[in-house]
Amino acid sequence: MKRLVGIGVFILLLSIIGSCKKIRKLKEFDLMYTEDIIIPANNTVLTVPFDIFTPEQTTNTEAEYDNQGTSSKLVEEVKLTKLLFSIKSPTSSNFDFLNSVEIFLSSPNNTEILVASKYNIPETGLKQLEMEVSSENLKNILQDESYNLRVKAVTDKTIFSDITVTTNATFHVKARVKNVFKRK
Repeated sequence: MKRLVGIGVFILLLSIIGSCKKIRKLKEFDLMYTEDIIIPANNTVLTVPFDIFTPEQTTNTEAEYDNQGTSSKLVEEVKLTKLLFSIKSPTSSNFDFLNSVEIFLSSPNNTEILVASKYNIPETGLKQLEMEVSSENLKNILQDESYNLRVKAVTDKTIFSDITVTTNATFHVKARVKNVFKRK
């Protein structure tokens, strides 16, 4: 009889340990943001870096986290996994005017971080540029209600008219799941 109780307790402990491992498992998903940046026309070639600031952007991450069954308090890591620049207008433009570009993110409660860059951009008529992304954890920036994007660019050609560039950013999120024991 004691042997059966011992086996029962052992099986119960195994099932509890197995459940705990499932609870610790992280939920992973992507957040995507799109924003337009206007690169202003200039009358001269600017071989020195110049900054382009964008208006403050709302993150809306708490709603996204809730849709994924988590919350900002349970997020462990947010990393930029892809950043693509695409010429929007004028459609005849390309990135031949651009020598290098660096992209920075900040938020009201967090200092600026270099999140992506591209150097020695070739003059081959490219209409899209995929940036090299950093491995920085951006959790704190995206937990704020808004963020700021700053682009630092160096041109090697004159820009005769404003160029609108669309940025498509993908952030990969790792978070614990909330309400694990919630009954359906």
